[in-house]
Amino acid sequence: MRLAIEQSHHRGVQYAEVGLGLGARRQGRLDAAEKHLRNWLDWCRRWDGDAGVALILAELGFIAEQRGDTAQALALHLNGFRASRSTMDPRAIALALEGLAGAQALAGHHGHAAHLLGMAAALRGSAGAPLPPAERGDVERITAATRQALGAKDFAAAYDHGTGTTFDEL
Repeated sequence: MRLAIEQSHHRGVQYAEVGLGLGARRQGRLDAAEKHLRNWLDWCRRWDGDAGVALILAELGFIAEQRGDTAQALALHLNGFRASRSTMDPRAIALALEGLAGAQALAGHHGHAAHLLGMAAALRGSAGAPLPPAERGDVERITAATRQALGAKDFAAAYDHGTGTTFDEL
């Protein structure tokens, strides 16, 4: 980030600071992560388009979820879902669905959470872009909580139903 600042490379600064936000969240430093990410949300809305907005809103939604703020998590992930849909990128949409699943699980709607996880997995599969192991932390956390709440059989049924759900049905 310092190098990008020295070279007046604004987009490089943005990539670097968003990356710092991603890393901080994964380290559990939620306040630092939120600061890094919020620094670029308005800029992405003006200059970077919906792909950047969708990513930042997903990350902010995960922060809200990890803080236990159900209403904020739902609002951020719904806005991120809207932004992701306009990108037409199945990976961005899958990330938004995974975030919504976390918010739904936090709200106690575990069947819906499992359904969303199944839909996200199907989208990632259709794009040939499954999550690499290093990036599965959120999905594994949400899956474990949802499976524990529903039981393995009901989780599997809701998840499998989600794999065949269309956006119109959602």
